[in-house]
Amino acid sequence: MSDADRTDGPPAPIGRRGFLGVLGGAGLASLGLSGGTVRRVPAGALDVLVIGAGVFGAWTARALHRAGKRVALVDAFGPAHGAASSGGESRVTRCGYGDAELYSEWACRSMAEWRALSRRAAVPLFHELGVLWLHAPGDEFVEATVRVFSRHGFPFSLLGPAELRSRYPVLRVADDEAGFLGPRGGGLMARRAVQQLVLELESDGVPLLHGEVEPIRVASGEGGALPAVRTRDGRVISAGAFVAACGPWLDRVCPDAMTGRLSVTRQEVLFFAVDRAATGALPVWADLPFYGLPSLEGRGFKVADDTKGLVVDVSSIDRRPALEAEERVRAFLERRFPTLAGSRLNESRVCQYESSSSGDFVLDRHPGLENVWLAGCGSGHGFKHGPAVGAHVAGLVLGTAGPIPRFGLDAAGARRTVPDARAPRGRSASS
Repeated sequence: MSDADRTDGPPAPIGRRGFLGVLGGAGLASLGLSGGTVRRVPAGALDVLVIGAGVFGAWTARALHRAGKRVALVDAFGPAHGAASSGGESRVTRCGYGDAELYSEWACRSMAEWRALSRRAAVPLFHELGVLWLHAPGDEFVEATVRVFSRHGFPFSLLGPAELRSRYPVLRVADDEAGFLGPRGGGLMARRAVQQLVLELESDGVPLLHGEVEPIRVASGEGGALPAVRTRDGRVISAGAFVAACGPWLDRVCPDAMTGRLSVTRQEVLFFAVDRAATGALPVWADLPFYGLPSLEGRGFKVADDTKGLVVDVSSIDRRPALEAEERVRAFLERRFPTLAGSRLNESRVCQYESSSSGDFVLDRHPGLENVWLAGCGSGHGFKHGPAVGAHVAGLVLGTAGPIPRFGLDAAGARRTVPDARAPRGRSASS
């Protein structure tokens, strides 16, 4: 095991029996998914309550717990549930972000934690397939990524059209196209990864509470700090500090801070009946606005359109896929993967991006409550960064890290170019 893959003092592995427990009634009860008895934390017993058991919330809870703080998670439905941005089957994880160097650093740092989590799981969570971006020669985003990778010693390969055709015969490649391959990237099994992490936290003494937290208002503060939150069923949970990591519901839970700073868009993902034998050595790939993954765990060949969809209300989003989405994808397959264009559709899914106007995360203190922090706006590319986000937010809470301006509320409210516009985001609820 290399130094990059080390973690200090990981929780005890959860073996096959423990994993099967997640799928059975006892495991589901502990996750708050089956209506079983939930744990209750005595008032005043918590240093930090993390609201939201998705990827940002779970990794933040882990970092705080490892720092010796008394932590609990609370979620309305359970970790990585079907409507969460951490739900769904798979996510792209890669380090290429053009000249947005901080994102590259965080993604690569996070990859070591994802690998370690995968090794502890009964079934692998991380599939190191590499990530291939198809582009025109001289592409500015790819050239910036090459400079960042070279500076940090991240491995990569530049592939011409002949080599692309030789390595990946399933691709149709024009003579004026090229490829950038990041060999250490790949696909994360999203839902299982978050649930594995939360199970580890529970086994290590971090409770998972089931409840929908009522909106947090500045008016509820005492001396500029929030003493407690209340759930819809009337429970009161007090803590010294609070982290709101509520995905597409962040503006509902923290309206005074987030109203007008978050938009939710409807995104569609399709899986075709194509097995790995038909795609050969093809890695995770991006030919924007489309991106996808070869079949993982028999799910099928995944294709998603990264184009921002219609802005929707997350509480009433229509999750029935539109016929037009399949038509757009099949037209793309005809051009890039012609032998797959007629493949049977296995399944489709409607998920969402929750985005700031800048495309950056929001990792900041609540502007009216000094002991409340916000962690959200994954903006279609946040999942892979979960471990680094969790470490940074924990540092904000503990006072060991300072704010990063691009992740502040002021930046989230400003209109500027999305930093990730030329890269596969890989973090939608199904990507």
